[in-house]
Amino acid sequence: MTLRAAGVSDVGAVRTVNEDRFLVDADRGIFVVIDGVGGQAAGGRAADTAREVIEKTLTQGNGAVSTRIREAITQANNEVHRQAATRPEWHGMACVLTAAVIEGDRAVIGHVGDTRLYKIRNGTIQKITPDHSPVGEREDAGEISERDAMLHPRRNEVYRDVGSGPHEVGDADFIDVKTTTVEPDAALLLCSDGLTDLVPSGTIHSVIRKHAGSPDKVAEALVKCANDAGGKDNVTVVYVEGDRFSAAAPARRSRVVAPLIIALLLLAGLAYWWRTAGYPIPEAIADLLVASRLGNRSILVQPGESIAAALEKAAPGSTILVASGEYRERVVLRPGGRLLSLVSRGATLRLPGNATDEEAAVVVTNAPGAELTGFRIVGDSGSALGTGVLVRSSNVRLVDLEIIGASRVAIDLGGGDHLELLASDIHDNPGAALAVRANASARISHNAISGTSLIEPGSRVQK
Repeated sequence: MTLRAAGVSDVGAVRTVNEDRFLVDADRGIFVVIDGVGGQAAGGRAADTAREVIEKTLTQGNGAVSTRIREAITQANNEVHRQAATRPEWHGMACVLTAAVIEGDRAVIGHVGDTRLYKIRNGTIQKITPDHSPVGEREDAGEISERDAMLHPRRNEVYRDVGSGPHEVGDADFIDVKTTTVEPDAALLLCSDGLTDLVPSGTIHSVIRKHAGSPDKVAEALVKCANDAGGKDNVTVVYVEGDRFSAAAPARRSRVVAPLIIALLLLAGLAYWWRTAGYPIPEAIADLLVASRLGNRSILVQPGESIAAALEKAAPGSTILVASGEYRERVVLRPGGRLLSLVSRGATLRLPGNATDEEAAVVVTNAPGAELTGFRIVGDSGSALGTGVLVRSSNVRLVDLEIIGASRVAIDLGGGDHLELLASDIHDNPGAALAVRANASARISHNAISGTSLIEPGSRVQK
């Protein structure tokens, strides 16, 4: 198979410095998009360093492609980290990137951050790489729409990058390595978030179909779309297609897809009418709408309903979606259960009026794999709050939380337990912000935490 490829990087319509870089080597099948982080010279320096190290390692190394990609990105990470310590203006520099190596009919992809790789074939566009960001994760899970993710005020936050800390090749939670087939009638798109924050995937797909067969035109047209949409960031595109890729390939759809879409739109319209008229959405309609997005193992809680009651009747591993509003109750998470606010920090938890300042708003006990995302947990003069989240005999994931007014501790992690705390804001708590007991482990990334933290000897905390 002969590969046709092109890459374009543009400063955008707002910024004055381009910190993005790319690599296109169709002969060797190596394609990379890098988005520098750190501002001005630092971000560009990090991206330049990563590109240089990755190109050298991939072109000179031997062994399995997946191993070479891990080695290349790890070496780039450590070199960026080393250089950042040599000059004050480079302090904190890093980058995010996606690299693909195509051999025969297979592409091996190494990915860190929120750059992306899409595969286009048979009239469809498929996102291959996960976003290492709180908002991107929610979009990938179907919890929020692509449009909501694009408009989210925290869409640019990432919890993995290349360069902010040292890494070993085998480190978990650093590099995602994916594999996908590359048929002669398929195409791949690597891009920075300067494109995907402004241009939806449907539009990206339309542009590719329109200019298929001419990689230069595809890349230029996608960059133009981003700039026409505001060009708020640098935008970089690397486009690769097989020699039989054609814009004429129609989308393959079942005959039942269109009627199902119409039915769901009608249900959504009815739900909107009920809500704007001041009536609660009928349970059957709510269940259908939620099931259409997250499958049938999900429950929707509306204002006036009880989160605790929904958790009590939910099967293990279910997802509980909570509409925006205030909920005065104590919540106990179950094993593998996911409790998600439909709108980031739109749902607020307060303890009941008769609660004391010794109680916890959220309790996670004997609940491995539990998750709490997108909530505000509040204590004030009108509602006591002792502990925001109490974890015992569990491993739990807390994402995009705001905890205010805890008199004892905002988050209390028991000995031997594991916590993953991401993109949260812990502030204005009279007690400690975080207590990590002996022999506990915690991964704490991209949070704003004010107040004292109690970390006992023997605990393991990764920041």
